[in-house]
Amino acid sequence: MRPTTHRLLNSALAIALVAGTALPAIAAAQDRTWPPQYRRDRAQFALEGAGSLASLRGNPIGNATDGSGFDVMASVGVSVLSLGAGYQRSQHRLGSDDAVVQGFFFEPRLALPLAARNFTPFVYGRVSRLERSLDNAVGRTSTGTGLGGGVGTYVWIAPNVQLNTTVGWTDLRFGASDDVSVSPIGGRSTGSSWGVRAGLTLGFDRWGR
Repeated sequence: MRPTTHRLLNSALAIALVAGTALPAIAAAQDRTWPPQYRRDRAQFALEGAGSLASLRGNPIGNATDGSGFDVMASVGVSVLSLGAGYQRSQHRLGSDDAVVQGFFFEPRLALPLAARNFTPFVYGRVSRLERSLDNAVGRTSTGTGLGGGVGTYVWIAPNVQLNTTVGWTDLRFGASDDVSVSPIGGRSTGSSWGVRAGLTLGFDRWGR
């Protein structure tokens, strides 16, 4: 066999060996499921509703009891980040009256890199513009702010349907009401609230996963 032919055969064998080694690795890379933080996902949308329980600390609503209520929120999410806005309302007993806290909020969420199967945990922050009032009372309202955050989970139960739960803390600050002299929640006050929420989310089929 001529030397030139021998060299050509050796080169062909070397190329075949390299290709045979590399092709499985390339195929495996194409099948790889990248972590959410490295994917270029399309925006996903979700609507959420949840019942809530709030345990008060300090004096944010006078001498009111712990209360219950609800939240509704619309969100848009990409990869591991979502931004949501919604409305919240809770009701508390204050003597012979019902004190109501309600308003609008903005809530960003960040999925944690711990998702497994149908379970995705996240952390969130919340900024709220709130109003406190006595139910069906005129001139006994005041506005305030809420600032807090917490942790939560999504549990997928069907395509685009999840159970959502959160546990969080909020700092509450309210100004004086329009009629301080007659309102038991008339003066400026501060306090905080520990709360839990549980409800359903429609959408976000692959968010954070």
